[in-house]
Amino acid sequence: QLSLDQTSAERAPSPKEQDWAGPEALCPGWLEDDGPDGEVPEDSGDPECATHAYELLQSALRQEGLPRTLDRSAEPRTGFGPLDVTVCVLGSPAAFLPVLLEGGTRCPGAMVLCLSPSWASRVPSEMSPGAWSLLLSRGVSFEAGGHSVLETFAPPRRANYVTGDFASGGPEGGWAGELARHLDCPTGGSVPLARRLEDPLVTRWVLAARAGLPVPPTLAFVLGSRGDVAGEPVTPGVRLVRLEDPQGQEVLVQEEVGAFLGGTAMEPYSQVGTGWGGTHG
Repeated sequence: QLSLDQTSAERAPSPKEQDWAGPEALCPGWLEDDGPDGEVPEDSGDPECATHAYELLQSALRQEGLPRTLDRSAEPRTGFGPLDVTVCVLGSPAAFLPVLLEGGTRCPGAMVLCLSPSWASRVPSEMSPGAWSLLLSRGVSFEAGGHSVLETFAPPRRANYVTGDFASGGPEGGWAGELARHLDCPTGGSVPLARRLEDPLVTRWVLAARAGLPVPPTLAFVLGSRGDVAGEPVTPGVRLVRLEDPQGQEVLVQEEVGAFLGGTAMEPYSQVGTGWGGTHG
C-alpha cells in the first residue's frame, strides 16, 4: 500500500523524461574525454557493464511489446524509509524479467533492478552486528503495465530482499555475488548454491538418490577426493566411477563407456551428450 501511494502521488513525467534513458543517464560522465594518460575519469562509473545490461533489458522489453525505460534519474527520488519494501535484483535482467514485471504489477515501485556494482554500496548493518546492509543509489524500478523507470535515490534506498544472477559462469556473477554476501536481509540464492544447481551430476544425483525421481542415464567419472556426491547406495540411472588418479586409467574408462553404451538403459537413445560436471571438471 505504501508503494502504491508513493507511485500515485508522483507528478506526470515531462516530455524530457519520456525520452529513452541513454548511456549518459546510466553512468554520468562516461562519454567525457579520457583523463591524462588514458585514464577514465573517476566519476565514469562502470559504463561497459551497465550499458550492456541496459541494452539487454531494452531488447527484452521490446520483444515483450513493452515500452522502453523512462529516464527520471535527473530528479532523485527521496522519502524512502525502513517500512518501504525494496526488492533488489542484481545483474542481468534476462532471467528475472517475468519476476520484475509481475512485481511491478502487484507492488509498483518496489522491484528495483541493479545493473552495475557502482549503483549499490554495502554498509555495516545497524540491526545485525557483523552483517551488511545493501544501499541502492540507482536502479530501474518497475511499475504497473510493464513500465520501467531509471531512477536515482537520495539518500540511497535500503534493500529489504535481494536476489540476482549468481551463476558462476555469468559475467555478472562476480559482483552480484560479492554484493549479496552476508547481508542483513533475506537473499534468494548465492554463488555456492548457483554452482551446485549448475552441476548436472549433483543435480541428477540429488533427484535420483534423494527424491527418487527418474533422470537420464548418466555415466560420471569423478575424482576420489570429491565428496559432494556419494557412490553408495546405488543411485538408479546414475553410474559413478571414482578415479583416485586420472592418469593411466584409459582402459577402465573405455570399459565403463562400452558397458554404458551397450546397456539396456541406453537402448531408447540415439545420441549421447558429454560434458563437464559444473566447475569441478
